Amino acid sequence: MEKKEMIAQIVARVADRLAQAGESVTAEQIAEALAEIDKLPGLLILTQEHGCDCHKLLESSRIKEKYRTSCALLQEYQVDMDSIDTVVLFNLTTEAMCKIASGITDTPYTKLAAEALLSGKKLYAAQEEVELCRYPAGAPGSYRCMMQTKLDKLVSWGLKICPAGKLEDCILGESALAAEALKENIPAEKAPEGAPAAENPKESAPAEGGAEKEITFCKRVITERDVIEANRNNVKVIRVTERNIVTALARDAAAAGNIRLVKE
Repeated sequence: MEKKEMIAQIVARVADRLAQAGESVTAEQIAEALAEIDKLPGLLILTQEHGCDCHKLLESSRIKEKYRTSCALLQEYQVDMDSIDTVVLFNLTTEAMCKIASGITDTPYTKLAAEALLSGKKLYAAQEEVELCRYPAGAPGSYRCMMQTKLDKLVSWGLKICPAGKLEDCILGESALAAEALKENIPAEKAPEGAPAAENPKESAPAEGGAEKEITFCKRVITERDVIEANRNNVKVIRVTERNIVTALARDAAAAGNIRLVKE
Protein backbone atom coordinates (compact mmCIF):
# COMPACT_ATOMS: atom_id res chain seq x y z
CA MET A 1 0.00 0.00 0.00
CA GLU A 2 1.39 3.43 -0.99
CA LYS A 3 1.83 6.15 1.59
CA LYS A 4 -0.82 8.46 0.08
CA GLU A 5 -3.38 5.66 -0.01
CA MET A 6 -2.64 4.78 3.61
CA ILE A 7 -3.07 8.41 4.71
CA ALA A 8 -6.35 8.65 2.79
CA GLN A 9 -7.68 5.59 4.58
CA ILE A 10 -6.63 6.94 7.99
CA VAL A 11 -8.29 10.30 7.26
CA ALA A 12 -11.49 8.55 6.17
CA ARG A 13 -11.60 6.47 9.38
CA VAL A 14 -11.02 9.52 11.58
CA ALA A 15 -13.75 11.44 9.77
CA ASP A 16 -16.13 8.48 10.20
CA ARG A 17 -15.40 8.24 13.96
CA LEU A 18 -15.95 11.97 14.41
CA ALA A 19 -19.24 11.73 12.50
CA GLN A 20 -20.39 8.93 14.82
CA ALA A 21 -19.59 11.19 17.77
CA GLY A 22 -21.70 13.98 16.30
CA GLU A 23 -18.78 16.10 15.11
CA SER A 24 -19.26 17.79 11.75
CA VAL A 25 -15.71 17.51 10.46
CA THR A 26 -15.09 16.49 6.87
CA ALA A 27 -12.27 14.36 5.53
CA GLU A 28 -11.07 17.40 3.61
CA GLN A 29 -10.78 19.44 6.81
CA ILE A 30 -8.82 16.67 8.51
CA ALA A 31 -6.52 16.39 5.51
CA GLU A 32 -5.93 20.16 5.64
CA ALA A 33 -5.08 19.93 9.35
CA LEU A 34 -2.63 17.08 8.68
CA ALA A 35 -1.05 19.11 5.88
CA GLU A 36 -0.52 22.03 8.26
CA ILE A 37 1.15 19.72 10.79
CA ASP A 38 3.39 18.35 8.04
CA LYS A 39 4.66 21.89 7.38
CA LEU A 40 6.03 22.21 10.93
CA PRO A 41 9.78 21.73 11.45
CA GLY A 42 10.79 18.34 12.81
CA LEU A 43 12.06 17.75 16.34
CA LEU A 44 13.80 14.44 16.93
CA ILE A 45 14.27 12.80 20.32
CA LEU A 46 17.55 10.88 20.22
CA THR A 47 18.00 8.45 23.07
CA GLN A 48 19.64 5.11 23.75
CA GLU A 49 16.88 3.79 25.99
CA HIS A 50 13.23 4.46 26.65
CA GLY A 51 12.45 6.84 29.51
CA CYS A 52 9.56 8.92 30.82
CA ASP A 53 11.44 12.22 30.54
CA CYS A 54 11.93 11.98 26.79
CA HIS A 55 8.32 10.90 26.38
CA LYS A 56 7.18 14.02 28.24
CA LEU A 57 8.94 16.19 25.68
CA LEU A 58 7.66 14.04 22.84
CA GLU A 59 4.07 14.58 23.97
CA SER A 60 4.39 18.21 25.15
CA SER A 61 1.51 20.31 23.81
CA ARG A 62 3.75 23.41 23.77
CA ILE A 63 6.36 21.65 21.66
CA LYS A 64 3.75 20.15 19.34
CA GLU A 65 2.45 23.64 18.53
CA LYS A 66 5.82 24.45 16.94
CA TYR A 67 7.27 21.08 15.93
CA ARG A 68 6.48 17.66 14.50
CA THR A 69 7.91 15.39 17.17
CA SER A 70 9.39 11.95 16.65
CA CYS A 71 11.60 9.48 18.51
CA ALA A 72 14.57 7.84 16.80
CA LEU A 73 14.38 4.80 19.06
CA LEU A 74 10.71 4.20 18.21
CA GLN A 75 11.68 4.41 14.53
CA GLU A 76 14.58 1.98 15.07
CA TYR A 77 16.90 4.86 14.16
CA GLN A 78 15.60 4.97 10.58
CA VAL A 79 15.47 8.77 10.40
CA ASP A 80 15.40 11.17 7.47
CA MET A 81 17.59 13.93 8.90
CA ASP A 82 16.62 16.28 6.06
CA SER A 83 13.15 16.55 7.60
CA ILE A 84 14.56 17.39 11.06
CA ASP A 85 15.28 20.88 12.35
CA THR A 86 16.09 20.19 16.01
CA VAL A 87 17.59 17.20 17.81
CA VAL A 88 17.35 16.67 21.58
CA LEU A 89 19.87 14.27 23.09
CA PHE A 90 18.83 12.10 26.01
CA ASN A 91 20.97 9.53 27.85
CA LEU A 92 24.25 11.14 26.71
CA THR A 93 26.64 8.75 28.44
CA THR A 94 30.34 9.56 28.79
CA GLU A 95 31.06 6.76 26.32
CA ALA A 96 28.71 8.21 23.70
CA MET A 97 29.96 11.74 24.41
CA CYS A 98 33.59 10.75 23.82
CA LYS A 99 32.72 8.84 20.66
CA ILE A 100 30.77 11.72 19.14
CA ALA A 101 33.49 14.24 20.06
CA SER A 102 36.11 11.97 18.48
CA GLY A 103 34.15 11.28 15.29
CA ILE A 104 33.41 7.64 16.13
CA THR A 105 30.00 6.61 14.81
CA ASP A 106 29.80 2.88 15.52
CA THR A 107 26.29 2.91 17.02
CA PRO A 108 22.95 4.16 15.63
CA TYR A 109 22.87 6.80 18.41
CA THR A 110 26.33 8.25 17.71
CA LYS A 111 25.77 8.02 13.95
CA LEU A 112 22.61 10.14 14.09
CA ALA A 113 24.19 12.60 16.52
CA ALA A 114 27.15 13.04 14.17
CA GLU A 115 24.81 13.44 11.21
CA ALA A 116 22.91 16.14 13.09
CA LEU A 117 26.15 18.01 13.83
CA LEU A 118 27.37 17.72 10.24
CA SER A 119 23.98 18.89 8.97
CA GLY A 120 23.97 21.95 11.21
CA LYS A 121 20.87 20.95 13.14
CA LYS A 122 19.97 22.63 16.43
CA LEU A 123 21.12 20.35 19.27
CA TYR A 124 19.92 20.41 22.86
CA ALA A 125 20.44 18.26 25.94
CA ALA A 126 19.11 18.40 29.48
CA GLN A 127 21.95 18.71 31.99
CA GLU A 128 20.52 15.80 33.96
CA GLU A 129 20.82 13.61 30.84
CA VAL A 130 24.56 14.32 30.44
CA GLU A 131 26.36 11.67 32.49
CA LEU A 132 29.51 13.78 33.01
CA CYS A 133 27.45 16.47 34.75
CA ARG A 134 26.48 13.97 37.46
CA TYR A 135 30.04 13.58 38.70
CA PRO A 136 31.36 16.00 41.32
CA ALA A 137 33.60 18.83 40.22
CA GLY A 138 36.21 17.52 42.68
CA ALA A 139 36.76 14.29 40.73
CA PRO A 140 40.44 13.50 39.91
CA GLY A 141 41.59 16.65 38.14
CA SER A 142 43.45 15.60 35.00
CA TYR A 143 40.96 12.87 34.07
CA ARG A 144 37.95 15.12 34.77
CA CYS A 145 39.49 17.87 32.65
CA MET A 146 40.15 15.44 29.80
CA MET A 147 36.51 14.35 29.83
CA GLN A 148 35.36 17.95 30.11
CA THR A 149 37.24 18.87 26.93
CA LYS A 150 35.10 16.31 25.07
CA LEU A 151 31.92 17.97 26.30
CA ASP A 152 33.37 21.41 25.56
CA LYS A 153 33.94 20.31 21.97
CA LEU A 154 30.28 19.36 21.57
CA VAL A 155 29.21 22.66 23.10
CA SER A 156 31.53 24.59 20.78
CA TRP A 157 30.01 22.69 17.84
CA GLY A 158 26.50 23.79 18.78
CA LEU A 159 25.20 21.53 21.57
CA LYS A 160 23.19 23.60 24.04
CA ILE A 161 22.83 22.26 27.59
CA CYS A 162 20.29 23.48 30.12
CA PRO A 163 18.38 22.15 33.14
CA ALA A 164 15.57 19.71 32.31
CA GLY A 165 13.02 22.10 33.79
CA LYS A 166 14.05 24.78 31.30
CA LEU A 167 14.47 22.53 28.25
CA GLU A 168 11.16 23.39 26.61
CA ASP A 169 11.73 27.12 27.16
CA CYS A 170 15.22 26.87 25.67
CA ILE A 171 13.98 25.02 22.59
CA LEU A 172 11.13 27.49 22.12
CA GLY A 173 13.31 30.47 23.03
CA GLU A 174 10.67 31.84 25.39
CA SER A 175 12.57 32.41 28.64
CA ALA A 176 15.33 34.87 29.53
CA LEU A 177 16.18 32.69 32.53
CA ALA A 178 16.51 29.71 30.23
CA ALA A 179 18.80 31.72 27.97
CA GLU A 180 21.07 32.39 30.95
CA ALA A 181 20.98 28.68 31.77
CA LEU A 182 22.15 27.92 28.22
CA LYS A 183 25.07 30.31 28.58
CA GLU A 184 26.09 28.81 31.88
CA ASN A 185 25.38 25.17 31.01
CA ILE A 186 24.25 24.75 34.63
CA PRO A 187 20.84 25.40 36.26
CA ALA A 188 20.25 29.13 36.38
CA GLU A 189 18.55 28.89 39.75
CA LYS A 190 21.82 27.68 41.31
CA ALA A 191 23.63 30.93 40.56
CA PRO A 192 24.36 32.83 43.78
CA GLU A 193 22.12 35.76 44.58
CA GLY A 194 23.37 39.03 43.26
CA ALA A 195 25.90 37.37 40.95
CA PRO A 196 26.56 39.09 37.60
CA ALA A 197 25.47 37.53 34.32
CA ALA A 198 26.77 34.01 33.78
CA GLU A 199 29.26 34.97 31.06
CA ASN A 200 30.63 37.99 32.91
CA PRO A 201 33.52 37.42 35.31
CA LYS A 202 34.14 39.59 38.34
CA GLU A 203 37.02 41.89 37.51
CA SER A 204 39.30 43.45 40.07
CA ALA A 205 40.63 46.81 38.98
CA PRO A 206 44.41 47.18 39.16
CA ALA A 207 45.49 48.59 42.50
CA GLU A 208 47.77 51.60 42.78
CA GLY A 209 51.38 50.87 41.99
CA GLY A 210 50.64 48.77 38.88
CA ALA A 211 49.22 45.64 40.57
CA GLU A 212 48.26 42.84 38.21
CA LYS A 213 44.72 42.71 36.89
CA GLU A 214 42.68 39.80 38.27
CA ILE A 215 39.33 38.19 37.55
CA THR A 216 37.15 35.55 39.18
CA PHE A 217 34.69 33.72 36.94
CA CYS A 218 31.12 33.19 38.16
CA LYS A 219 30.52 30.45 35.60
CA ARG A 220 31.38 26.89 36.53
CA VAL A 221 33.38 25.79 33.49
CA ILE A 222 36.29 28.02 32.43
CA THR A 223 37.06 27.37 28.77
CA GLU A 224 39.87 28.27 26.39
CA ARG A 225 37.72 31.07 24.97
CA ASP A 226 37.34 32.60 28.45
CA VAL A 227 41.11 32.64 28.96
CA ILE A 228 41.80 34.10 25.51
CA GLU A 229 39.30 36.88 26.19
CA ALA A 230 40.89 37.53 29.57
CA ASN A 231 44.28 37.77 27.91
CA ARG A 232 42.92 40.36 25.48
CA ASN A 233 41.83 42.41 28.49
CA ASN A 234 45.35 42.25 29.95
CA VAL A 235 44.33 39.96 32.79
CA LYS A 236 47.33 38.33 34.50
CA VAL A 237 45.63 36.36 37.29
CA ILE A 238 42.51 34.17 37.18
CA ARG A 239 41.31 33.15 40.61
CA VAL A 240 39.88 29.62 40.61
CA THR A 241 37.48 28.42 43.30
CA GLU A 242 36.53 24.85 44.22
CA ARG A 243 33.37 25.35 42.16
CA ASN A 244 35.27 26.06 38.93
CA ILE A 245 36.33 23.48 36.37
CA VAL A 246 39.24 24.61 34.19
CA THR A 247 39.50 22.71 30.91
CA ALA A 248 42.84 21.42 29.65
CA LEU A 249 42.70 23.79 26.67
CA ALA A 250 42.04 26.68 29.04
CA ARG A 251 45.13 25.76 31.07
CA ASP A 252 47.19 25.67 27.87
CA ALA A 253 45.85 29.08 26.86
CA ALA A 254 46.69 30.46 30.29
CA ALA A 255 50.27 29.18 30.05
CA ALA A 256 50.64 30.63 26.55
CA GLY A 257 49.36 34.00 27.72
CA ASN A 258 51.43 34.04 30.93
CA ILE A 259 48.25 34.07 33.00
CA ARG A 260 48.45 32.54 36.47
CA LEU A 261 45.65 30.31 37.74
CA VAL A 262 45.45 30.92 41.47
CA LYS A 263 43.37 28.55 43.61
CA GLU A 264 41.37 30.12 46.41
